[in-house]
Amino acid sequence: MFHRLTRLLDNASVRLKLALGFGQILVLSLIIALTGWQSLNAALYRSETLSALGHLAVTGEELRADHLLYQVQGDPRNLSNISRHLDKIDTHLATLSGRLKDSADLERVERAQRLANLFKEGIGNTPPQPQLEQQLNQLLEQSDLLSQGQALKRSLEADQSRVRLLGITAAALLLGAWAAWMIARQIAVPLREALATARRIADGDLNPGAEVLRKDELGQLQRSMRRMTTQLRTLIGGIGDSARQIASAATQLSAVTEQTRAGVNNQKDETDQVATAMNEMLATAQEVARHAEQASIAANEADRQTIAGDKVVAQAVEQIGQLADEMALSGRAMLALQQESQKIGSVLDVIKSVSQQTNLLALNAAIEAARAGSAGEGFAVVADEVRSLAQRTQASAEEIQALIQGLHTGTQHVADIMDSSRSLTDYSVELTRDAGDALAAIARTVSVIQEMNPQIAAAAEQQSAVAEEINRSVLKVRDVSEQTAAASEETAAASVQLTKLSLDLQTLVGKFRL
Repeated sequence: MFHRLTRLLDNASVRLKLALGFGQILVLSLIIALTGWQSLNAALYRSETLSALGHLAVTGEELRADHLLYQVQGDPRNLSNISRHLDKIDTHLATLSGRLKDSADLERVERAQRLANLFKEGIGNTPPQPQLEQQLNQLLEQSDLLSQGQALKRSLEADQSRVRLLGITAAALLLGAWAAWMIARQIAVPLREALATARRIADGDLNPGAEVLRKDELGQLQRSMRRMTTQLRTLIGGIGDSARQIASAATQLSAVTEQTRAGVNNQKDETDQVATAMNEMLATAQEVARHAEQASIAANEADRQTIAGDKVVAQAVEQIGQLADEMALSGRAMLALQQESQKIGSVLDVIKSVSQQTNLLALNAAIEAARAGSAGEGFAVVADEVRSLAQRTQASAEEIQALIQGLHTGTQHVADIMDSSRSLTDYSVELTRDAGDALAAIARTVSVIQEMNPQIAAAAEQQSAVAEEINRSVLKVRDVSEQTAAASEETAAASVQLTKLSLDLQTLVGKFRL
């Protein structure tokens, strides 16, 4: 029975529990009040009855006194007083007859009424009869008996009311104490359990605990805390897994960043080497331009000498000797030009090799940037630009090589012609007649040289422009490499900080017991 009541109270709401407790107290208070009210009414009833009996006794004594005076004095006024007292006695007896419930009391009232009637009948007789005194004494005796009986009943009823009130009060106290204990137990026990759960959560223990079967507000609170513990357990577990994944990813990021930084440093060194080579190529191109200018001047001078030879055939020997000297100078110039063109070819081979290495380095940088993911997207774009510039450099170098090959062929041809002219100069004395033809051939050769000199100058200028553009691109690549190196260092520092934060997060998560 007690367990069933406990289960019912467990499922009842706190409002219903408090309503039952306070309602029980109100009902007990009402019972006590009704009991006191009933006892008070009984006491008032007995008091009014005793008051009526007291008035009856007083009226009887007054009747006795007036009767004695009437017997002694015979005064008619005393007789009227006796009649008035008898009327009062009738009134009191009628009141008592309506109030009394006990049969013995009612019998005494009837006997007193008969005695009063007999006394009333005999009071007018003269001389006064002796039995009137006896009847009056009996009437007063009945009044005393009624008073004693009512006083005894009042005392008994007072004792009964006191005992009943004490019993009801004691029962109310016991029942109220039991109800207070039950309600306090229904509220305090789950509150202590909820407080223990809150302390356990505050201490880091996320064990959900036993299932809660209560259906009241406190049970709902415990189930909510249990659900909160479960969700916190899931959340903390997810945070722990995420922290471990972040730590692993940060370690991998640190390793990749270190590799990227090493690759960027290597690329920076290679870029410096490319810049140095491009500066050398630029200087070579400028030197080729100077030699082309010198060749142009020499060709113009040869043209003037040819024209002068046409005009002064008479001075052929002297002029041919001078021409031999000039041809010797031209031969040396052509030889120097041939050597310089060979140097340009060597420089172009270096440029092609550097462009190929740059292309390979850009390809490796693009691969490393692809491995770096989103952090290497900017570097991948720069690497693609570097590779494109390297391919353009290689194509330009191949074009320059083709031009230099043509220049080499032309200079070789000029060298052959110079050799022929030198041979003709040796035989100029014997072959004076053929001087005009030789001068014409020289004029044609000079014209060819004059036609090739602008091409050589243009090629040299184009090579200088390409070299300057490549040099600027290489400088940009070097700047980007420096920026990438700085970004890699910042990324490495950020990955170290991320690793530290993930370890701190794992330490905080480790304080919870899942």
